[in-house]
Order: sequence, then C-alpha cells, then structure tokens
Amino acid sequence: MKVDKILHQTIERKYVFVTGKFDDIPNDYFISKIEEGITAENNLNYKTNLNSSMTSYDYFINDQEMLKLLLPIFDLIEKNNLHDGVGFYLESAWGFKMCFGDYTVKHSHLKSILAGTIGLNKHEQTLYFPQINQEVKSELGSFSLFSGFLDHYNNRHLGESVRYGLSFNIVPK
Repeated sequence: MKVDKILHQTIERKYVFVTGKFDDIPNDYFISKIEEGITAENNLNYKTNLNSSMTSYDYFINDQEMLKLLLPIFDLIEKNNLHDGVGFYLESAWGFKMCFGDYTVKHSHLKSILAGTIGLNKHEQTLYFPQINQEVKSELGSFSLFSGFLDHYNNRHLGESVRYGLSFNIVPK
C-alpha cells in the first residue's frame, strides 16, 4: 500500500445555534409524562449518552403538547432557512430527569440536521457546547436549537434538586 497524503484537520463550518424561551409551557404535564415514561418497560434509563433517567426516544413524537411547542420552532427553522432548504421531519422526541450524580457524556447528533432541548425547570446544571464556546442554562421554558454535529454535554450534577427537560432530533427527509 502506498499512501500519498493524509489530511486530518479542522475546517470552518457553518452551524446553527439558537436559544430562546417559551412564554407559557405546561411543565407539570411534561414532568408527569416523563415520570411515567422513565418507569415504562421501554425506558432508556442510563443506556445512552444521558447518564440519567430518560424515556424512550419516540416517547413524545406524537404528543400534542410537544407538537404545540415544536411547531413554532419548525416555523422559525423555515422562516430563517436554518435547514438550508433541505426537507425535514421530527425523528425523535424524549424526556429526561437528572438527579444527583447524573450527567451527559460529550456527544453529537450526527445524523440530525438540527437537535434541540427544552428546559422544564430552573436548575443549576448547564449544557455546554465546547466547539462554539456557548452554554445554555436550564430555565423553565428555555430552549436551544443547534446543528446536530455540535458536541454538547453536562457536568455531573452534585446538587439535590432534580432537572427535567425535553430533547428532540430533526432529520432530513
């Protein structure tokens, strides 16, 4: 075998990063549903990049309240061409509960064009995006929408309070 060249470098790349806040969010509804989902047989507790309790990936995919939150985000994506003209759909939507010692491993959502999170309560645990030097605080109704290739993580939670949230993936058609 003869190798002529190997390039293993970093290049600049266009990305999407949006943060905002919903004015009114039925957090009690979602927290109750998450509590149900993390006890369901198909839960993903401590089986994914979230080292915490979580529902199945499709748990909120057809949930009307979740769709009420996501439809304005879809409008934002289309209005601002954050999808670069690529058709898209919601592939997965799940909920999670972070307790003492829980954290999120640094990871990305490579097959997603966009991914997002929605905070269901105020909490000291922060979501970090090291490649772009950004962070998102957990607040009631706070949301982030970001390019699926961006790495993100949470540090281990050392407090007694519980953090609840929603996450979702948007993939190309």
